[in-house]
Amino acid sequence: MESNYWERRRIVNRLSRRGFIGAAGTAATGAAALAMVGCGDDSTGSKSPAGGSTAPAGSATAGASATSSETPVAGGTYTDAFTGPFAGVDPHNSVYGGARVVPELYNYLVRDYLAIFPDRPLIQDLAQSQELQADKVTWVFKIRPGVKIAANNKGIAVRDLDSSDALASWNRIASPDSGSNGYAFANRWVEKFDAPDPSTFRIVMKQPYAWTITNVGSNLIGAIVAKEWIESPDLKKGAVGGGAFTLSELVESDHAKMDKNPTYYRSGQGVPYLDHYIIRSFADQATYRTAFTVGQLDVYDATSKQEAESLANADKTIHYDQTKSLGFNSFWMRVDTPPWNDARVRNAVNMAINRDQYVQIIGQGAGEPIGPLTYAFDKYALTADELKKAQPFNVADAKKAFEAAGITEFSFSHPTSSNVADYVNIFVKNMQDAGVKANPQPLDAGTWVSQYYTNKLTASLSLNQSYTDPDFALRWFTTGGVTGNNHYATGYYLPEIDSAAVAAANELDEGARITKYKDLQKLILSKAPAFLNFFGVYSQTLVYKYVHNYPFGLATLRYPFTEDIWTTKGS
Repeated sequence: MESNYWERRRIVNRLSRRGFIGAAGTAATGAAALAMVGCGDDSTGSKSPAGGSTAPAGSATAGASATSSETPVAGGTYTDAFTGPFAGVDPHNSVYGGARVVPELYNYLVRDYLAIFPDRPLIQDLAQSQELQADKVTWVFKIRPGVKIAANNKGIAVRDLDSSDALASWNRIASPDSGSNGYAFANRWVEKFDAPDPSTFRIVMKQPYAWTITNVGSNLIGAIVAKEWIESPDLKKGAVGGGAFTLSELVESDHAKMDKNPTYYRSGQGVPYLDHYIIRSFADQATYRTAFTVGQLDVYDATSKQEAESLANADKTIHYDQTKSLGFNSFWMRVDTPPWNDARVRNAVNMAINRDQYVQIIGQGAGEPIGPLTYAFDKYALTADELKKAQPFNVADAKKAFEAAGITEFSFSHPTSSNVADYVNIFVKNMQDAGVKANPQPLDAGTWVSQYYTNKLTASLSLNQSYTDPDFALRWFTTGGVTGNNHYATGYYLPEIDSAAVAAANELDEGARITKYKDLQKLILSKAPAFLNFFGVYSQTLVYKYVHNYPFGLATLRYPFTEDIWTTKGS
């Protein structure tokens, strides 16, 4: 394994220029700057629709710490954390903390970051290659031999995963009973899944679709689960997979402990390097921060540039990284409930939101106002000038709209995690400036996410979205909502928006696709949307320097790369 960071970056840049274009789609050329390094086996990379090779099978990390030129060290424990609940580890519908654990335990056909980071090679996982056929709708995935189900106490035999496991997993993703995050993709776009032989899995699309690979490789969607385990009633509480780690403990509101999988298919390369990986759960940001500053955690996601700089300046053993991020918070309204069924009210809220204020107060200048798509999608996002026209900040007109609708007061829910209180304070003041009293109703994070999932809230702050392609991000505005199965659903759906969303995702020419996505966002904003984004944040990541090969720049998409981290803590 080549260890020199800058040499690896040179190799990756050379690979990335070959491209992976056409039916797989590209996006966000200006997104987070980091290096994807290939430390895989000698297996052949996949063939793209354009004929270019992707990364070697088993490609490794997304970035590196300042000391990543050292030889990897095996052993040790790495501890991460977040605020909020785990809410279980169902491989196909987890969000919150569970979505951080699932990518460590299960394989995916691929691990795809193409749409956000177009200069990063595709990462092969259970599929050692894939190819789009000449018909532009049939994807053929070749399963890697020797990817074994980890030893477990669930009664599932240790064996190689094969195409039948991929088929069982995708059939579950497509089932309305699973409540999966990938239901919309599997039902709107896929004609069928099949497994003609143990080493071949196929996805046949209903029509060409620009984002197939980003869905297949999404952390939130495409986990491949042993077919014997997929029907278990314990699927949400435990895990049986072939990933880099196995789950040994899951204590809600406290921690998840994962141990090195000795039969992981990259174990011959020493991967994962860590013996143990722990993710801790905290009820509030202050406790989370304190745990980092006293050395109980190895990494911390600061809520602002000022906080990150203060911590880094106080302790020179901390590495600080600020990068663009896909993350953003939003305001969600259910349109079957007054006053949110009145378009004038929804428009008034949008006009009253002072997005520059969020950037300056919460981001301390590190962030950008956004529309339906975050700035990190670069070419696909509306420009600053386009946003001013399509989504104006106009307190006077907001006040007139509220008055015309007879609204002087409304209530909204929010979770009590992370820095949500900062958003609440600004939002309440924005509404007050427009003549309306906004009454916040705090909920503990576990209660909030369960009620949000089942649409029991009427209006709420919505937290920390990170999506791998524009189509996924804009599903908030299409029939069935972001998951396609009416979870987290506003009930706001218009046929003309549905049609425009399909036409944009169906477009394989990137230039034409960019135009269609911009027109789609302008259409959404002209129709009083029920899901409003505040601003696009920058990630503020702090990592102790004894952590090596950390995937800087991926923010909440970093979890599949933990297998390539190593630690010299205590050395």
